[in-house]
Amino acid sequence: MNVRVPEAGFSKRAMPLSLTRPLPIVIWAWAGAATLAFQIYVLAAWVFGSHFVATPPGADAVTDTQHFYYLSLQVGVTGAAVFCLFKWLVLPWIHEGRMTADGRLFAAGAMIFFWDMGMNYTSTSLFYNSHLVNFGAWSLGSWPGWMSPNGNLLPEPIFITLPGYTSLVTTQAIFICWLLRKAKTRWPTMGLLGMLGFIVLGCTVVDTLIEITLLRTGIYAYPGAVRSLSLFAGQIYQFPLYEGLLFGGFGVGAMTALHFFRDDKGQTLAERGVDELKMGATGRQWMRGLAVYGFCHLCFFVLYTVPMQWFSLHSDPYPAGYPSYMTNGMCVYGINADQCPGPGVMMPRL
Repeated sequence: MNVRVPEAGFSKRAMPLSLTRPLPIVIWAWAGAATLAFQIYVLAAWVFGSHFVATPPGADAVTDTQHFYYLSLQVGVTGAAVFCLFKWLVLPWIHEGRMTADGRLFAAGAMIFFWDMGMNYTSTSLFYNSHLVNFGAWSLGSWPGWMSPNGNLLPEPIFITLPGYTSLVTTQAIFICWLLRKAKTRWPTMGLLGMLGFIVLGCTVVDTLIEITLLRTGIYAYPGAVRSLSLFAGQIYQFPLYEGLLFGGFGVGAMTALHFFRDDKGQTLAERGVDELKMGATGRQWMRGLAVYGFCHLCFFVLYTVPMQWFSLHSDPYPAGYPSYMTNGMCVYGINADQCPGPGVMMPRL
């Protein structure tokens, strides 16, 4: 007599929910929540810590014309950021009663300033002008594991970097999406690879033009650059081409691609599965916002902050001629702690 033995394990109908594959939106939303929590922790430690003080410009002065330019730029960039947030985030939210796709992009983009000084994590390779309004930087003493010395002396200009990631960075994604739609109309057979290439190239070019303008006017500098891969190599306004590619092409490009490639419901790759969530409309909106936030910030961290460490650690000698308001006491490398990092210069760790 044959005896049928029941199959081991659960049937498909009886399989517990915990064994099913998590929805993409859940993964990205958790990533967004964790990233936001880390950023709030670091920024709070900075604001309420002992390093929340302005970095003095030192002995080197600037002209009245330069002062006027710095003031105008800080007012202009901040005003532009307020306009962008009102146009793409606040106003549509008021009209539709919810955050739109543009709003989610700008909400995420507005906080990407957090990673701005990340390229200095292992070695100083970024300078800012301390004649701009600043309170130092949220690095040494705030960012767990920060390695390069005197990182808190980087004078992050709060009225340029903070609003600039809204008005000068996130708007790049909106602009390239607009250009790509025009290109698709002109060349309707453009495939996925063609569109991705368009995004990377377009974001690289636009970011490069913006950054070169700011570098030539003395807002910031990339002293720790690989000269063979830089424009104006050896000058105090040198521009590493890999900055344009990693930051613009890959970092901003990832935001652009996420925003451009949406399904017929207007959902991005990070928001897939939102309709399957067992929660109300408000909860779903929060999940969508956190998912886009997590995608944009992890892309910037992985595609920009991490690879920039390699270039920082392989930089050529710093160009001569930086004034005190650019170096800001950050060149404390070498045996006597009085050199800028570079080939043959010992790099202290904290």
